[in-house]
Amino acid sequence: MKRMGKVTLFALGLVILAGLAGVAPGFNPLPELETLVEAASDNIRVFDIACDCRTGSPGFFTGGRGDVFIVNGKIFPAGTLPSGTATNDPTQPVNGVAPIGNWMCRGQKSQPFPPSIASAYASVPFVLNTQYFILDDGRALTSEGYSTPTGELLSITGGIGGFSGASGFIEEGPFGTNATGCPNFRARFKFRDKD
Repeated sequence: MKRMGKVTLFALGLVILAGLAGVAPGFNPLPELETLVEAASDNIRVFDIACDCRTGSPGFFTGGRGDVFIVNGKIFPAGTLPSGTATNDPTQPVNGVAPIGNWMCRGQKSQPFPPSIASAYASVPFVLNTQYFILDDGRALTSEGYSTPTGELLSITGGIGGFSGASGFIEEGPFGTNATGCPNFRARFKFRDKD
């Protein structure tokens, strides 16, 4: 995990209900990339993501079981994005801090079920998705997961460049909305120690 200690990891989540603990409010990172992505610990990284509703395909807004969608957003250092109902444009700097990468989410809706069997499948995640976290320096992470009543849970399925061989999981939770009506959310990456 020593190698991962200096590696920048990003994430984001989409359509989630509860913010994550452990991120200091008001954190204002320095403008250099390596400083912007300081680690919470050797195995944990935290980032803010601004989901951009302007990029959502029709299935993101409407549709039913089996419908597919894609939506994009921007990755920021943890503590950069405002909470509550905010006016930040996902593509623009916030308080002088520019985005440090791109987030993409493609998925498929797994509900609703027919009313006669809906209660039997009440615990099935509403959305299944794949998320991509692509840093501006070319490194990237991929993840696969699903929505829960409290946010998103995703497995880190791999990485590109300096993230090659990455594994672990991601928890995502919203803490507000941006000017596009989509969530600002926090993504907490927990990396598995390398053997």
